[in-house]
Amino acid sequence: MIKKIILTREANKNKPWNEYFSQNGFTVESIPLIETYPKHIIFDLAQKEADWVFLTSVNAVEYFFATQIDKAYYKYAVIGERTKEKLAEYGYKPAFVPSIYQSEVFLSEWLNENQQQTRILLPQSNLSRSIMEDTLIAKGHLVSPIVLYETIFPNDSKALLKKQLQLNEKKIIVFASPSAWKNFYSIAGSFSNQKDNWCIASIGNVTTEAILADGWKVTYQPKTFTMKHLADLIIQEELK
Repeated sequence: MIKKIILTREANKNKPWNEYFSQNGFTVESIPLIETYPKHIIFDLAQKEADWVFLTSVNAVEYFFATQIDKAYYKYAVIGERTKEKLAEYGYKPAFVPSIYQSEVFLSEWLNENQQQTRILLPQSNLSRSIMEDTLIAKGHLVSPIVLYETIFPNDSKALLKKQLQLNEKKIIVFASPSAWKNFYSIAGSFSNQKDNWCIASIGNVTTEAILADGWKVTYQPKTFTMKHLADLIIQEELK
């Protein structure tokens, strides 16, 4: 049984899960491996006249609604339960939600329902994958990607992570994005003697694929790609 958890999401997103794991008897460390900052954006005519807005993360929702544009006539498509909930906080319901919270499923199902050319606004970060944009364009849709925020590796977290990885103890390290994993991996390579002590947990397929591509094993991934399902899976398995 492993009783120590390392949370790697942004600080504000780690807080509720710090409390949740602690209530279930785990020792928890919050080491945010990503931090996001908004960019100053002026929407062009094509972006303002889009029919759809694709929102693939809570950050995309927050930074999109921080912009000064008329949002009343867009149709919204979302990936993720928390993304859907965040959209509701701004008073909107999605016109499309995939059966599985995964980009490939999202694209397949949306394209099956929307075969006529349409205009799509794609808010994203500077590190977003291009699969969604590339696939939609290949199918004849008019896509306007827009980088609303930048994702960085916080300097303070680099020192915290190094200190934590030096400890000769078993721990479960939780990842919710390929960006967080890549930042971890850039540091973890210097502590390869500790690798057997680390159990890797991942929320979804995209993050898991990034981890596996670097030759690492994922021990925990929930069937439903939410932090709640991942936390419950870890608690259930470790407290057996």
